[in-house]
Amino acid sequence: MIRASSLTLSILLLIQTTPAFGKGLDISSLPEKMQAELVQRYPAIKKDFIPLSLIDDVLRYLQPQPLFDRVMVTERTAGTYKLEYVVARRIGEINISGNDFFSNSAVLSIFTVKSGNVFDQQELAELGEKLRLAYKDQGFFNAVIDIEMPPGKGENVDIHLKVTENKRTVIHNLIVQSPNHALNKAMVDKLDSSLDEPLTEKNLSDLMKSARSFLNSKRFVRADFIGPKIEYNSDESEATLTYRVERPESFKFEYEGAEILSRGNLKDALDLDNFYSANPNIGNELSAKLRAYYLSEGHARAEVSSREEEDGSPFQRKIIFNIEEGPKVKIQGINITGKFSRDPQHYADIIKNYSSPIVSKGYYNKDDIDAGLKNLVLALQNEGYLQAKVTSSRLTYNKEKDKVTLYVNMDEGPMTLMQSVSFLGNQAYPSDELLKVTGLKPGPLRLNQIEQAVKNIKDFYHNNAYIEMLLLNEREDLVSYDETNTKATLNFKIFEGPQVRAASIVLEGNTFTRDSVLYQELEIRQGELITPKKLEDSISQLQRTGLFNTVDVRTLEEKTNIADRTVIVRISEREPGTFNIGAGVTNERKLTLRGYTGIAYRNLMGTGRGVSLRLEGNYNIADVKYLEHKVVAGYLEPYLFGSHIRGRVNITLSSQITDYNFKQVTDLNQYTYTIEKDLTPKILGTWDIYSLAQVKDSGLDDTYPYPPERQDIVTTGPNIDFDFRDNPFNPTAGTFTRINAEYSDPAFGGTETINYWRAVAAITFYNRIGTAQKQPIIWANNFRGGYLKNLSEMPDTSTRQNGVPWDKKGFSLGGISTVRGYEAGSEYFPNNNDLGIAGTNRKYYLTTDSTMGLIKSELRFPVYDALGGAVFYDGGIVQIQGLDINEPYRASTGFGIRYNTPVGPLSVDMAWKLNMQPGEEPWRVHISIGTF
Repeated sequence: MIRASSLTLSILLLIQTTPAFGKGLDISSLPEKMQAELVQRYPAIKKDFIPLSLIDDVLRYLQPQPLFDRVMVTERTAGTYKLEYVVARRIGEINISGNDFFSNSAVLSIFTVKSGNVFDQQELAELGEKLRLAYKDQGFFNAVIDIEMPPGKGENVDIHLKVTENKRTVIHNLIVQSPNHALNKAMVDKLDSSLDEPLTEKNLSDLMKSARSFLNSKRFVRADFIGPKIEYNSDESEATLTYRVERPESFKFEYEGAEILSRGNLKDALDLDNFYSANPNIGNELSAKLRAYYLSEGHARAEVSSREEEDGSPFQRKIIFNIEEGPKVKIQGINITGKFSRDPQHYADIIKNYSSPIVSKGYYNKDDIDAGLKNLVLALQNEGYLQAKVTSSRLTYNKEKDKVTLYVNMDEGPMTLMQSVSFLGNQAYPSDELLKVTGLKPGPLRLNQIEQAVKNIKDFYHNNAYIEMLLLNEREDLVSYDETNTKATLNFKIFEGPQVRAASIVLEGNTFTRDSVLYQELEIRQGELITPKKLEDSISQLQRTGLFNTVDVRTLEEKTNIADRTVIVRISEREPGTFNIGAGVTNERKLTLRGYTGIAYRNLMGTGRGVSLRLEGNYNIADVKYLEHKVVAGYLEPYLFGSHIRGRVNITLSSQITDYNFKQVTDLNQYTYTIEKDLTPKILGTWDIYSLAQVKDSGLDDTYPYPPERQDIVTTGPNIDFDFRDNPFNPTAGTFTRINAEYSDPAFGGTETINYWRAVAAITFYNRIGTAQKQPIIWANNFRGGYLKNLSEMPDTSTRQNGVPWDKKGFSLGGISTVRGYEAGSEYFPNNNDLGIAGTNRKYYLTTDSTMGLIKSELRFPVYDALGGAVFYDGGIVQIQGLDINEPYRASTGFGIRYNTPVGPLSVDMAWKLNMQPGEEPWRVHISIGTF
């Protein structure tokens, strides 16, 4: 409203019929800092005579500034002007009352107004409506939002947001109507978990998905689930949902003639769990899917037909597929004729390798061969033969019709040479520089090089802040040819647009988080050039903080010729506090109870700082009967030294059983100071600057053969993670690599006999087997290696042994995370027998060096829905210089069950030892959350 009037004034100044120049613009009413900014931005403003267009630019620049409500230019005397303004009223305190469902911070994240914003009554009304709709989305259909504006201090306007939530509407009753009464009852039983849930769009959507999933699982593949019709009680606190099912018939499917391909494969091809069709003849539709599957497997002559019959009741039907599989047709040869310059096999290989996996294996599929012929032409065009074409192709079968020969007649055509490259519209950069950017050189004209040249030009301009740059002829006349089509000219028609800078940065939505946190994460600074990468990196860095639900960074004046722009940063905040609690049981040591609770707050005072506290407890009720416990407290400093380096302090206090055979209890007090930095979005680097572990071993009873002992182990060292997985919880592709090293020296304040360095590296590969996308078969392989070297040369004493305490820092294999089939803490290896200390009153200290190797290989496959299975092999070896270990390599194999959850698979594994030692159990069952 107000801004429109000021722009109208500026336009009136511009549309005078004669070119007018003033004798100056008086800006003395502005604050001194803003006067200096204007003079710096518009030096001509100091002249006696300035064009009215410059006055208009000044108005356009000043109007968005938060200081002003309205900016005006008035003519004092002929040819002289004075700039005047009205100070914007601002919002003072913001108070909220009546909100029980949404917290204050949640309300403010929706009602995106904060103290200090410019007062805009229309905007407040719109945001109030936005809050009301947010309540409606949560089932509060009668919520009322009142915005009261009592006078504030000075020119400020206070805001009192008064929320009347009223009753929340819940789903009270569900009705399903159709002629199939058994289906109606089954669907109500299936969907009754939605009763007493809030009536929200999300819950209605989830209910519809559950209904469709149920109908598909019972093979009502043609049924329509329509609705709901919603009826409310008198105060709209309860709702009755009525749905209607049309075509409520279920189907069975039979396969006649299927011998080569299994019925399981055919069911997977039909994907009936996700199939729905309103087609009155679904048999034909599904027959086409089956035939396409046969063709994709190389059965080029397969035919599939179907018939539909009743199956005992009006609401049960069956479809019988009549399948003529035919043989799997092999490609006997690809015969190339015509005009070409190289060996015919070169072109045959292109067709074979650029068709499909089934063709590359030597089997025929018509559609894939057609694709291969098109790709042959594209490949030749990318090599400079722009006129290449396939003139004809035909196919012949052998007598048995299980082999084909493909005959292809082609014309390679002449090679097209690039004659010249020119540029039109470039003003910021000379043509010679742009030619270097394209990477084009005289020679054959290759289409893929043109595509790369186009990308190079765009990237060059965008990376230099010309973010509106366009290549005007990218889609049409970029390349022109001579009459013979053997010579080509490239002409890049460029619209450069302005070189864009950040004139100002406006933050929106951070009702709690301080502005400094957002500025710290932004890659854009006021006055600096803006590039697409800086915008993308800013969004990525804000998202990685974990403080915000949504992030958007863009320029207010995008797609215009304005160079000096306002950067708008819009965020919505997450709840900073979290609390979790959980309990469970495992089969570890027959039966162990587990529990944990934790609390965290990750945005202290809106600074991005975080604190956390977690308590864990284990109690083995069948054997040891000792309450193991761990307390972990943490603090995060997000911006050490004003940089993106994070600092962490972690304190761990624990008491745990570390050797079940001797009932050894280890009390640990550990203090760790760490710095970390995201080197890239996929690479995290950390360094434990100082880690002090105060360790004390003792026994629960007389079983413990060693006297109580305390050791202080102080370490420092780096850790780097390379995470290229497609999902951190349920990965199906990619790799994860971790490299860790640590160094300990008595000079750091630890026990004088402990001096060593230790390094471990691990990499995991995840590979998809086959082409299934929803539930693929995954082959996961983990390889791990380690090296540990003692550096201490101190002699043993009567009270202390020299070397690295093996039970604290040595390599110990066995358990769910290393070699399954062994139980960590009791069946680890190398064990005391391997180390030569069984039955003695001493512990093992490494005085030489040691190496470790581990391999874990697992094939994971789907079973049904979220349920899966696995077969695996684990093997590991630990060697110690100067020590002869009997069978240092131990291995196991087995199978497992996987059930996918949002935080990783629930895993139940049964593993058998392949080289069991005397006194060991032959197998173990492991239960855990997550996999490697």
